[in-house]
Amino acid sequence: MGLPAVDFKPVRIGIRLCLHILAGLCGVVMLLSSAFRGAADAAEWSMEPSLSVKGEYNSNLLLFEGDNEVWGHWVSPALKFKGSTESLEVEGSIKSDFVQYYGVEDRSLTNLYFPLRTAYRSDRHTLGFEGGFTRDNTLMSELKQTGFVLGFTQRSLWTAMPSWTVGITERLSWKSTYQFMDAQYQDGLKFGLVDYQVHGGTTGVTYNIGSLDQVQLTGEYTLARMPSINQDSTYYGAQAGWTHDFGHEITGSLSGGIRFVSATQEIPGGALTDHETVWVYRASLQKRFERSVIQLEAGRDINPSGYGLLLRTDRVGGVLSHNLTETLTVSLAGNLYFVGGIVTNASSRSVPESKFLYVNPSLSWKISPWWTVDVAYTYSERAVDSLNQWNFSNATFVMLTYGGQKWAVSR
Repeated sequence: MGLPAVDFKPVRIGIRLCLHILAGLCGVVMLLSSAFRGAADAAEWSMEPSLSVKGEYNSNLLLFEGDNEVWGHWVSPALKFKGSTESLEVEGSIKSDFVQYYGVEDRSLTNLYFPLRTAYRSDRHTLGFEGGFTRDNTLMSELKQTGFVLGFTQRSLWTAMPSWTVGITERLSWKSTYQFMDAQYQDGLKFGLVDYQVHGGTTGVTYNIGSLDQVQLTGEYTLARMPSINQDSTYYGAQAGWTHDFGHEITGSLSGGIRFVSATQEIPGGALTDHETVWVYRASLQKRFERSVIQLEAGRDINPSGYGLLLRTDRVGGVLSHNLTETLTVSLAGNLYFVGGIVTNASSRSVPESKFLYVNPSLSWKISPWWTVDVAYTYSERAVDSLNQWNFSNATFVMLTYGGQKWAVSR
């Protein structure tokens, strides 16, 4: 299975969109800065450029049968920006990856990232926004979110999540959010992938019990639309959560709830409908030492996918990071996923239960205030027992990063 041919027209469109968004954001920041000039006593705006060059080897890039061995190099310019006043915060970045792979077929790829986060706070209200634009391939961010290996192609993803938080009392607050996602796949039909949109909303309350405990109660409704196959899926429900500070730099959280899932697909002469009940949960535990951090996580989520179905993803993983010296840091990260389809009877397709595992040790050395060297190795494994499939890959890279001088303006 070779790497896909690249159509650069969407890349040029994406670059122009990012530049227009960045220009518009700068204008908005300037307007907001002027608008809050009288209300804020202090403000700081900054930008920080960087440039990374990476050499990579992967023994099985696609995690499938066949000759998928590649060598590659990446060039990644980036610009981080941040602004804040006493009531307003704006933070984001713009980044590109220019990737060249050499293997059975030589291919060039361009990834784009434009995350954005803003928050405006008054005495009792906080208005927030998280979102942006991401263009990368299905074996990057989508794989780490769902744990499901799709065909190798580029994905363009728009996200927007505005939120409103109200402080009812000193201990009680109420928060509502709206979530929008739009995913489009380059040559999706060729790889059996479908574009989808997600509209969702959550609302709930948070109560602080003393200074060590916090409880949450949240309701959720989500609609996932896949127009090309005339299928709509919905899931809704409620969940409760608890966060506790155990002391000695140990914090933990636990949440769980129920989701009622349904899917409807229009077909000639009628519609196929199916329903399923899914329990979701999430747990985490973090311990901080003087020079180390350990974090363990486990959870079950429902994720839309380009495969045309909702996926149930069970994940367990963790991260260990340790500062050997002030300039040398080692880390170990890993995740194990168990993935299956939900309400597959509403579609002609089904998802066999699959397993995905990756382990990633890495070393970061800050050799000067401006230069950093990163070395990493990743072992990945994919298994589908019902199809008697098992594939693995060994990947490694060396990356050199130059962090330019920070530009800052304050008053």
